[in-house]
Amino acid sequence: MKKIAFQGRKGAYSDCAAHYLFGEDIETLSMDTFEEIYQAVETGEADGGAIPIENSTAGSIEANYDLLYKWRHRIVGEVMLRIEHTLCVMPGVKLADLKRVYSHPQALAQCSKFFAENPQIKAVPAFDTAGSAEELAGRKAMDEGAIASAYAAKIYNLDILKAGLENLKGTNFTRFYGIQKSPATFDGIEGAKTTMLFELADDHAVGALYNALGCFAKRGINLTRCESRPHPDKPWEYIFHVSFEANVNEDRAQAALAELKNYTSQMYILGTFKKGIVETLKY
Repeated sequence: MKKIAFQGRKGAYSDCAAHYLFGEDIETLSMDTFEEIYQAVETGEADGGAIPIENSTAGSIEANYDLLYKWRHRIVGEVMLRIEHTLCVMPGVKLADLKRVYSHPQALAQCSKFFAENPQIKAVPAFDTAGSAEELAGRKAMDEGAIASAYAAKIYNLDILKAGLENLKGTNFTRFYGIQKSPATFDGIEGAKTTMLFELADDHAVGALYNALGCFAKRGINLTRCESRPHPDKPWEYIFHVSFEANVNEDRAQAALAELKNYTSQMYILGTFKKGIVETLKY
């Protein structure tokens, strides 16, 4: 059985994503930090990892862009999960009983309308959504709640007092990558996506990035993402993370990469995989 690492506590959205990325028959390993995921994959403690890379409302998870550059683990799949926050409580607790609700600061912010409508309830920041549910179950507090996934509520035997707690219903999605040490074999052409990183040979040359990205446009390859991150060793220079809709083995992709070498000092393919689809949480 594969062991897949994720950041957070059992029942976290990343825990759910791990099953979509690596299948039902896995064991998930809870980690405190994102870097611990990569360390576990590197040492063999875990066979793979599930990492959030981008949220549709909050934007990029920059730490994981930096860690992908540092560790160079391969991306083997992606999934976009619809994030639906639920208000979890001990069995029997009513809304009128609540004085405090715990969750990750982002989850609290995404549910700000609920707190505006219920000013008697204090929003309390915590380390993790699922961790808040776990701690609530441990305290058995009858005047507290937690904002987490329905999966977390199930794991920790909590009641769901209210579902769809988020301000913007149906628009909050997180993209997750599946990573492992070795690349996956993806032979299909249709629906393929490739993610890579590169450094420009001369960051300060006029049109340097334009020329680099033009290598793909010339060949009709659609870029779906271009993210720049500060180079850890070169002040005012950048690492570019680029995703495009093509299999790296396609002739047009190979031609684009061959030309790209003229404008870069380093290129690295993080992975070619089947383009992910939007999924609704079912765990």
